[in-house]
Amino acid sequence: GKPKEIRLPKVSMMQSAKITCDYLKIREGNTALLCMPVDYIAGRMMIVRSMVCGLNLLIVEPKSLPEIESLPDIDFAAMVPLQALNLLICRKELEKCGKLLVGGAEINSELENLLLSLKTEAFATYGMAETSSHIALRKLNGPDRDKSYYVLPGVSISTDSRQCLIIKAPWIPQQVKTNDIVEITGTDSFRWLGRYDNLINSGGIKIVPEEVESLVMSKTGKECVALGIPDHLLGQKLILVMEKNQVTGSPDDLKSEFSSVLPRRWKPKEIIIMSKFPRNEALKIDRKKILSMALNLKD
Repeated sequence: GKPKEIRLPKVSMMQSAKITCDYLKIREGNTALLCMPVDYIAGRMMIVRSMVCGLNLLIVEPKSLPEIESLPDIDFAAMVPLQALNLLICRKELEKCGKLLVGGAEINSELENLLLSLKTEAFATYGMAETSSHIALRKLNGPDRDKSYYVLPGVSISTDSRQCLIIKAPWIPQQVKTNDIVEITGTDSFRWLGRYDNLINSGGIKIVPEEVESLVMSKTGKECVALGIPDHLLGQKLILVMEKNQVTGSPDDLKSEFSSVLPRRWKPKEIIIMSKFPRNEALKIDRKKILSMALNLKD
């Protein structure tokens, strides 16, 4: 969405940094990697953690394929999913990272599967600028890997009438009400389902696009973006947008393939192909721009 200005107390960022390092057993003198833009909370918090916990911070240009081959072993790194995926596909340098945080966007099944054989301890993060980065972690590999996020010490969670997450943490001044639809799985755990503001209402049926995308990836290995576009009968109809390099047949062939793996209420009415998904400066897929481009392609 549209960026908004917020103010974070320095003490909140310092407390968050200390809790993360304590939880992950990151110690003074360990080496940390900064490979994300510092315009966003994730990059800034790597700097704060290094200052507060006495880490040796290595800095590389924030690109979709970080250049870390010449660096020494890294105790602690944080990346967006695209960076981790590119490093796993192109090279094996992620092995030099002791602990890896992956966040800022949804982690698809392709990345999760690649991480399974990695010696590096990998965690998915859940958090935002308002909470001074993550308030919960999900183990992505190893014997204790899980589908649920587990909150950091002192954090409490609940949901509102929309099933969206409400967060209380000792380092943030007031509770944070989110637009993230979740399923509470325990007193200290939850599963992330999708964004309330991305919700598609098709003929009265509520569709969480992130769930559709996850199922398509797990069943077919193909990445797509699920969107709702205006429809005079349904209000919104579900379409899938795909990058050209993901497509081997015609849109009709894809519709047939997806119809065999998706439940009836999630079957796409149309499939639109575009050359490349636009991404924002944080390397996240830009859904609003994709929707605009998809509507233009239809016209």
